[in-house]
Amino acid sequence: MIEKLKRIHYMFYASLVFMGFPFISILLGEVPYWHFFLALLFIASYLGVLITENKKLTWICWLYLLAYVAGNTLFINANYFWFYFFISNLLVYHFEIHNFRSPFLWTAVGSLLILFGALLFNREMRENDWLFVLIVSLFIAVMTFSMVRMEMMEELKVDHAKQNAQINLLLAENERHRIGRDLHDSLGHTFAMLSVKAELAQQFLQMEAYDKAAKELQEVKEISKKSMADVRRIINNLKERTLDEELVTIRAMLEMSGIQVEIDNQLNVASIPPSQQSTISMILLEAATNIIKHAQAKNELVFFSEERRQTCFGHSR
Repeated sequence: MIEKLKRIHYMFYASLVFMGFPFISILLGEVPYWHFFLALLFIASYLGVLITENKKLTWICWLYLLAYVAGNTLFINANYFWFYFFISNLLVYHFEIHNFRSPFLWTAVGSLLILFGALLFNREMRENDWLFVLIVSLFIAVMTFSMVRMEMMEELKVDHAKQNAQINLLLAENERHRIGRDLHDSLGHTFAMLSVKAELAQQFLQMEAYDKAAKELQEVKEISKKSMADVRRIINNLKERTLDEELVTIRAMLEMSGIQVEIDNQLNVASIPPSQQSTISMILLEAATNIIKHAQAKNELVFFSEERRQTCFGHSR
């Protein structure tokens, strides 16, 4: 218990300074002495919400906090309405509400509405009391909902960062597979052939069949030159992306972000030079990235037309 109390942030303890007001009222005789125990129970409930991990106990403490503030505001003094600050404090900084569906948030709102309804029938409420209640209500509402909104925006930023990280991983994985496929298709059998030719040349040298060994070595030389040309081609291809390959990547990126994709490609891709395909691919990739980050789209249409080789994007939320 002591260790849990030590872990509570000092900010929550600092707000307990407001509990001086009910204790002073008790000492001055403005309220009955038994309110001392209600105030102590309020402090215990406030700390209980902060340290307990039991859901039932959390709700018991939470409901008592609401009842204490509403009851004292209605029957003792309208100034107790300021104690909704404790409620707001817990909502924002302890429960860390990220949306407006939280049951803790709506029980607090429900408590406020019930209290407002009861205060309407309280004949002892003066204009100054109503002004105080309305100002404090506005302040607490703005503070609470602005903080909730900020938490929601932070959560969205984290989600976007995760999506961007997944997209980067997808792009890297796609490029890795592409390089691996090119190396396997172009160089895998080449190195196997070089190994066979080298072994044959070695055997011919041992048999003193120098003409045959020279022939095998000449073929090794030619295969090596061809392999070097293949490596240069692969390196050049890494700088160029085909339109078909990029469309597969873009579809995966958008669908990973929860966007339904429809691609209408009316282009004759084979007739487009590789350099132009690479340029179009980079434009598509940048457009898809911007859509994911900024458009908040749910559906996406990618349309390609042969007329002036136009590319159009259309999206809906």
